[in-house]
Formats: sequence, C-alpha cells, structure tokens
Amino acid sequence: MIFKTYKHLSNFFSVLIFLYFCLRFFSSKENWRSIKEKFFFFDKKIRPKGKLIWINGVSIGEAKSGLIVADQILKKFPKSKILFSTSTLSAHNIISKSDKRIILTYSPLDISFLIKKFVKKWKPDLTIFMESEIWPNVINEIKEEKLKFVILNGRMSEKSFKLWKKLEFFSNNIFSKIDLCFAQDGLSKKRFQSLGTKNVKISGNLKFLSKQLDYDEGEYKKLRKELKSKKVITLFSSHKNEEMFLINCSKNLKKRIRNLFFIIIPRHPHNSKNVQENLKKNNLKFLIRSNEKRSIKESNFYIVDSFGELGLFFKLSHISLIGGSFVNNGGHNPIETNHFDCALIFGKHMQNFIEIERRIIATKSGFKVKNINDMEKKILMLLENKKVWSDTIKNFKKLCATESKKASLIIEKIYR
Repeated sequence: MIFKTYKHLSNFFSVLIFLYFCLRFFSSKENWRSIKEKFFFFDKKIRPKGKLIWINGVSIGEAKSGLIVADQILKKFPKSKILFSTSTLSAHNIISKSDKRIILTYSPLDISFLIKKFVKKWKPDLTIFMESEIWPNVINEIKEEKLKFVILNGRMSEKSFKLWKKLEFFSNNIFSKIDLCFAQDGLSKKRFQSLGTKNVKISGNLKFLSKQLDYDEGEYKKLRKELKSKKVITLFSSHKNEEMFLINCSKNLKKRIRNLFFIIIPRHPHNSKNVQENLKKNNLKFLIRSNEKRSIKESNFYIVDSFGELGLFFKLSHISLIGGSFVNNGGHNPIETNHFDCALIFGKHMQNFIEIERRIIATKSGFKVKNINDMEKKILMLLENKKVWSDTIKNFKKLCATESKKASLIIEKIYR
C-alpha cells in the first residue's frame, strides 16, 4: 500500500518537479539535453542487440566507480553492451570522454511512469547501481520485468540508515527486491541486511581498480621545472574553510622547512573565492590556476580552480591531504593517489571510506591526524625522513595491488 502511494505521488508531482528542473536550467545546473533525457523526451537512441548492462552512477564519485565496472565488463566480456546513466553535468562530461562502446544518457528521474518507459525501452539484462543510490521505482520496475538488480560498492551511511529505518514499513519492501549487494565494508553489510536485503557480501572497494589519472606531460614538465627546489603539499577535494587547517599549519612548517609549496584544489571550483579570502586574511601570497600570468614559484600557495587536473598535481606532490576528512564531510577517495609518489595524510572524518581507512592504518600506508598540531608533526616526519616517506608510498601501492585483485573477481560473479 505504501509503495503504491509513493508511485502515485511521484507521478502527481512530476509537473512541479519538471518546473524545478527548468529553474535549474536557468542557474546552469542543467542543460537542455539533461532535462530532455531525465524526463525521457524524444529519445531516439535504439537498444542494441545482445546482452545489455545498465550502470547508474549518479555524481562524479559514483560515475567514476561505474566507469571502472564498465571497463572491466568490456574487457572480460567484449560482446556486451553498456548503457551508462548519470545525473550531473560534470559526471556526464567525464563519462562522455570514455569508451565509445558505452551508450551514455542522463538518469531518468525516479518517477513511476518515466521509469516504466525507460525500462520497457531498454530492457537491461542486468542493472547495476553504484554505492548508495536506492530508487524505489527503478528497483520495483526492474523486478516487475523479472530482470536482475545489483548494488556494487554498496555504502550505507549512518544518516541514510536511520532514515530508512524510520520508514521500515516501506524500506523492507524495496530492499528485499535487491538481488545482490556487494558492500564496501562490514558495517554497510549489516545495515543493508537490517533493511531487508537478503544477499549481501563484502567486496572491498571497486575504486582499487581505477586507472591512473591522466595528466598533461607538457604541463607537468613546465611546472616541475618551476617547482624543482620545492616540497609540494596538496590538499585535494577540500570543502569550505577546510584549507584553514593547512593555512594554520603552514606558518610553523615554514619555520622548519623553507622550500615548501602548497596547492589547494577545492572540491567545487566555485569555492576558490572563499579560499582566496582566507589566504588574503592571513597575508599569504597565492596564484590561481585560471588566472596564471606569473611563474607559480613567486607564491607559496596555488589555487587550482579547474576540472580534471588531479593527476597533474598528484604527480607534482610529495604529500597529499585528503579533503573532506578534516571537516565532517566523510572524506574523499584516497585510491586515486596510488599511481603517484605522494604520501597520504587524512583527518578524523573518513566515514565514507571506513574500511579503506582501516586498511591504510593497518598497513602503514598513510597517516591519520587528530588536529593541526598532529598534521604539522606528520608532515615534518615525512619530509625530514625520506625512508618513512618512501615506505609509506610503497606500502600503499602494495595495498592497492592486493585489493585490486580481489575487486576484479566481482565482475565475473555479477555478470553470470
């Protein structure tokens, strides 16, 4: 009964939802193609013959994980066809540059009549949702058509779990229809099971299968030449005011080590203005990536307000600080640094990567810090003790190699 109410409400409010997305268009959060495909207007794409796998990765993080899965499937089962859906403009842009065999579309909204049309048209033999996305109408329609629904890299935050628990009369109906869930860690496994998912396994994290991030070799050589005498510390995917940890830490660090250079890469480039304000308040010289007119060695701080250059700055870095972990945002993916020679430091808020954090600490592959003073000590230790710095990087590469072997077996299990 409650699910029928949800279906009817999603249909009833569809016009208001459409108007809301039109407003997002005028604020540049949507474009005509995203609105058209999310509401399934004038879709001229044709379902290819053969086995079709639908992979849904909503935003950048999930989309990158989904792309890893798509690459593995096409590598192991080259005759397969991939339908890849995502929700954000930035994630869509990333996937559009990938394998041409992937059919790319924006995710349809979880409105009953839209999902019904979408599933009827594509009839995916296997549907894979990445990480933490639970769409009731999608799951229900997939099961109505007697098709297979799987969650990969499953993650259930405490906040989401408590919300679904309050709606247990509704959630049990949905979660019990999930055919298979590969959870990232034991805690997520227990939460999915508690909500009604019967077949839950721990898989480890598929992000361990990620390829090396691309970078421009010419840009690297140019910046490396300018920074040849510098020790580079990068804070990546930072959230609002998170750079204050690094700013405050830098004052004492520079008393011990003179040739330091700090790079700040905000999670959202528009937050670079806030970073600039904080640097100005502390009388620190800085340059901005999008407004680079002078040599970067003329400053101590460099703000990267561009997309798709993480690989370049990981390549330049001696130490990488994981954004979102020094403020309570759950942390961001540390695995992308694996292919580069930079040691990892993260804060106490890594709840989005609980199992990875545990393994990093257990294998001495990185360092967790409690506060600014602790951050300062760990940075000094890594920069002043080359063996500790080198061993930390080697340990992390070894950890990633071991975990990637485990993760690669998952694809064969879900495909059969």
